[in-house]
Amino acid sequence: NSSSQDRSKGTQVTESLPAAIVEKAFVPTRKPITEAVLLKAIEEEVDALLKPAGQISLSPMRQLPKLSQYDQPFNVVVSRLPGRLSGKSIQLSVQVQNAEGVLGNWDIPFRPHLYSDVWFTMAPLRKGDLAKVSDLEARQVDLLNEPDAVVARLEVLQRHEYRNDLRPGQPLEWTDLVERSLVRKGEIVDVIAYQGMIGITMRAKVQENGVRGDMVFLRNLESNKEFAGEVIDEGRVQVTF
Repeated sequence: NSSSQDRSKGTQVTESLPAAIVEKAFVPTRKPITEAVLLKAIEEEVDALLKPAGQISLSPMRQLPKLSQYDQPFNVVVSRLPGRLSGKSIQLSVQVQNAEGVLGNWDIPFRPHLYSDVWFTMAPLRKGDLAKVSDLEARQVDLLNEPDAVVARLEVLQRHEYRNDLRPGQPLEWTDLVERSLVRKGEIVDVIAYQGMIGITMRAKVQENGVRGDMVFLRNLESNKEFAGEVIDEGRVQVTF
C-alpha cells in the first residue's frame, strides 16, 4: 500500500545519507566547562559572597584546572574567602560540581581587581564650592589601586562640598570632600525660636557656615544683636530660650 511505500522511501532516503551527517543529526551539541566559563563562575560566586561596590575581576596566578571533558551546567563553591578585597593576592578554595558529582577541589591564587566608575575633576575647583556633576566626569578605575577614590554616584555629591582647592584631571578622593553646609556665611535664613511650647519664626543673617547639628552665630535683622542656634535643615536654624 501507499503508506508502506512512503515508509520504505523514507528508510531508503535515510540509508542513502552519509553516516557522518546521520550521526551529527542525532548527537547533541556539548557545552564543555572551559577555563573562561569556569573563571566567570568563580568571579560571580565571589561577588555574591562579598557584595563589593564594584565589578570583581580575578586574574589567576596559575593555570585553572582543565575541565573541558566535563559538561555544563555546573556549580562552583568558593571558600577560604577574605572578609574584604585588597590589592594583595588571595587564595581561594574552589570546588566544582556538575550532574556527575564533585569534579574536584583546588586551592587557587588570584590577583583581585575591583572596577568601578569614579569621579575625576574636569576643571580647577575651589575650596568651599558645592560639589556638582558639571565639575566632574566618570572614569573607570581599579578601586583596589585607588581605595580613596569617590565612586561616581550623584547622591554623594549632593551631600558634600570641596574641602580643598583641586587641580583638573585628578580622581576625587574622600579627603577632598566635607559635609555640605546647610547654612552659609552671609545668607538670610529662617530661625525657629522656641520658648516652652511656643515657637515663632523670624529671619536672621548667618555669620558662619554650618552643617546639620552645628551651632552657628546669627545676627538679628531688626536689633542687630547676635545669638547662637542649631542648624536643623537647609536654610533653617533652631533656637531654644
